[in-house]
Amino acid sequence: MSLLNTVIAIPLVNLILIALCIFLSVIGYLKKVIDLKSLIFTCFFAVFFISFFPLYWFGSLLILYILTSFATKYKREYKLVVHNKGRKLKNLMSNLFPSLLFSFIYLIFPNPIFYFAFLCGISCACTDTLASEIGQLSRKNPRLITTLEEVKTGTEGGVSHLGLGIGLIGGLLVSLPALYLGYNIFIFAVLIGFVGCNIDSFIGAKFELKGKCSNETTNLIATNSSAILGLIVFVILLS
Repeated sequence: MSLLNTVIAIPLVNLILIALCIFLSVIGYLKKVIDLKSLIFTCFFAVFFISFFPLYWFGSLLILYILTSFATKYKREYKLVVHNKGRKLKNLMSNLFPSLLFSFIYLIFPNPIFYFAFLCGISCACTDTLASEIGQLSRKNPRLITTLEEVKTGTEGGVSHLGLGIGLIGGLLVSLPALYLGYNIFIFAVLIGFVGCNIDSFIGAKFELKGKCSNETTNLIATNSSAILGLIVFVILLS
């Protein structure tokens, strides 16, 4: 009976959002966008944010999931680098770890600086994923970010106008819920996410391309850098 009372006490909008997340996660698993472990993690991740944080936090996560799922699935048959069995849990964690970390810190110290660090990590993850997934479809070969020489599609550290443009749009969309707190928060989150995307490309060109680190390590460095940069920018410009 206590469990029933607990469920009844949850606001209806939260129950609807939880049901929506479970539905979208299952669809993602069936479409091979995420694997089984990622499905379970995504559901728990969504319930955690819906239950303990303002809905604008979850809004960015929902937009992130929808955009990256679409980008992963879109024209998959034409891509050279694909996730045929769905994105694995280690891939999700490398993109979401800093944001998850700062969300836990926020629960202990509810300061907006930690929300901004969370958002910058999310913005980077979205920008980078869309840039790499959609950028592969560019008709022109990308250029290595370190030397600007033309390289084959799918080369680590390669960037294209299409990828960077779509990535910037992704960062903009995933940061939209931050408008609830102010225009400056929104703008800086978009810019920092874009910087983080290019940090990812730089690490990819300097280290991953040479076999010195994995794709997950590259992602983790980029998202962590974005979150830390968010802390610095908040202290200097937004506090």
